[in-house]
Amino acid sequence: MTYRTINSLIILISMSCICLLACAPLANDKIEYKQWSIVYNKETKALDYKHEGKDILSGVFVKAKVGDDFVESTSYPQMSINKESVSDIFGKGEKFTVSYTGLAGKPDIKQVYYFYPEKEYFLTEVYLESESDISSNYIAPIYTTTKSAFLPSDETNRVLRVPYDNDAFVHYLSSPLSVEDISFEVTSVFNGKERNGLVIGSVEHDTWKTGIRYKAEENQYIAELECYGGVVHELTRDISEKPDRPSIKGHGSIKGKSLKSPKMFFGMFKDWRRGMEAFGEANAVVAPPRKWNSGTPFGWNSWGAMAEKVNYEGAVDVSDFIKNELQSKSFENDNVTYIGLDSFWDNFSEDQLRQFVEHCKANGQKAGIYWCPFSDWHGNAEAFVEGTNNAYKYKDIYIYADGKPRKVESLAVDPTHPGTKQRMEHYINKFKKLGYTYVKLDFINNGTLEADSFHNPAVTTGVQAYNEGMKYLSDLCGEDMFMALSIAPTFPSQYGTSKRISCDAWGAMTEGDWGTTGYMLNSLSFGWWLDRVYPFNDADHILLYKPQEAGDYKEGANRARITSAVITGIYMLGDNFSRKGKIPGSKEARDKALKVATNKDINDIARIGRSFYPVEGYVAEAPGKAEPVYMLETADCTYVAVFNFDKAANKEGNISLDRIGLAGKKVKGKELWTSSEVLVEESMLQYSVPPQDARVYKLIR
Repeated sequence: MTYRTINSLIILISMSCICLLACAPLANDKIEYKQWSIVYNKETKALDYKHEGKDILSGVFVKAKVGDDFVESTSYPQMSINKESVSDIFGKGEKFTVSYTGLAGKPDIKQVYYFYPEKEYFLTEVYLESESDISSNYIAPIYTTTKSAFLPSDETNRVLRVPYDNDAFVHYLSSPLSVEDISFEVTSVFNGKERNGLVIGSVEHDTWKTGIRYKAEENQYIAELECYGGVVHELTRDISEKPDRPSIKGHGSIKGKSLKSPKMFFGMFKDWRRGMEAFGEANAVVAPPRKWNSGTPFGWNSWGAMAEKVNYEGAVDVSDFIKNELQSKSFENDNVTYIGLDSFWDNFSEDQLRQFVEHCKANGQKAGIYWCPFSDWHGNAEAFVEGTNNAYKYKDIYIYADGKPRKVESLAVDPTHPGTKQRMEHYINKFKKLGYTYVKLDFINNGTLEADSFHNPAVTTGVQAYNEGMKYLSDLCGEDMFMALSIAPTFPSQYGTSKRISCDAWGAMTEGDWGTTGYMLNSLSFGWWLDRVYPFNDADHILLYKPQEAGDYKEGANRARITSAVITGIYMLGDNFSRKGKIPGSKEARDKALKVATNKDINDIARIGRSFYPVEGYVAEAPGKAEPVYMLETADCTYVAVFNFDKAANKEGNISLDRIGLAGKKVKGKELWTSSEVLVEESMLQYSVPPQDARVYKLIR
């Protein structure tokens, strides 16, 4: 044997040893990493999740559908655990692979866990692996029917339901821990008083719709928990009892020799609110938010008051009023406001659309417009699709369930179809040529619907179709156009510069309730963290006056409406401020805006461009209601916003400085609506809010 051969053999043996060390099987049945341990129970063949030595979930296993059959990891005779180093977009850490093998006629299951030294969470995903092609439309990396309790028995325990989209006035629910429900993409189980809690959700949104089904008991126990890719539901708009909206039988299937679940986030946090923000930030690592280098948009939208009667003369007059009366009084950002034409902009001629843009530019404004890229509102299946040179009719680009066109509010078109893409090019190129730099995109939840099939044969799920269509649309818009998502799924998120956090919220009130303002604040109460995945949350445009409901639009209520917008994100008014045109508005609308939309201290909050978060998160009057107190910390101060939803009584009380992160601090400041001095006694912030009003306290540390 030559020296070179011996040397090569030594190198080969050394490399093999390195490989074995890098991907080494564990001698025991336990994964341990810092505060986490995941223990394999040989009797049940399930896993127990522990955090700092405390049981979190017991009896966890993998459940998946293969073809028409279900498999569970507990049925497999062999289990092994391998460990290796990992370096990926989340950083350097350790990767553990739990392999379940040896079940005749079934694919192997590999569950991968990722741990990182600076993270309070781990990530996990499942692979189904087979020597021949298999299909699946359901994979649950985390499934348990074993009763678990990690919170004390306490009346402030809550479980969070997050909606799939913001259609049909669906609410976030912060429910006592004694309900059975399903959340979409993420949930949290937490204790309100102590704030500690669990956050579970999906950080990948390229293929699957993720559901988290929970059954809670006795305000303490998780009796069942199912975290899975493959949900279809009334709230994903895939199932409906309405006869004109055919339902789909199930989530689309994926096929191949190796099928992967969504990657799941699993974290225990001392403060569940920080956990929700960490979840949002993890999503932003996987799919970075759409770029936006300018500030928070201030402006106006036509839909709330002008609606279908929007007209050129009136919109130009609104532009002039905002220029002459509001922009000079702090209603602007970076010396710009956005003036948006909503639906029925086609009331304008081509020349008027162009002239409107030029008029806005002369007023230091940018013009916005509206479109529904995945909708056919007219329902004429034989009509030719715009921009296709009559190559396609609408019936060619619809998606179908059992051969019938799919529909939410409008008929849904296939995001992968060339006719749909040519239609996108037609409209977006038109808007850009005319000079519009802001487009409100509505009813795009149509694009995530499951279907019998899609034009692109490689696409088999609604989320895959949505990603293809939205990427194409985003590329057409380019980085300079603001893409404001209106009715839309929460995830995928990387295509929107903003997303409406709720459905239409123009400020109407009803007896015994705080109407759509309260409804919008419900979405902020439990969805504020979405400003981690979108550059901005959007509270929708605000109405300050309706002649037929004048009693509901008093100055105090309007202060609350303005406050609800500036603590959320985008700051848009919606009243008919015109005195000209086919539908002139009222001077009273202008007067009300001058009173409440020109407070520089309040408007400065909107310029920060971040959402406030709930101080408590468990004190809303009912599961679908809003929290009354919100806060935001900046580099030099803490803001606290307090709402009084009562129609008759003052709301007075105290907030412990400890609950707003100011324990032991000396604070001073003022209330921004009244310019009155902040009162702090015995480490308590005192507040007094008139009926249906709001107060905003700026506390200087």
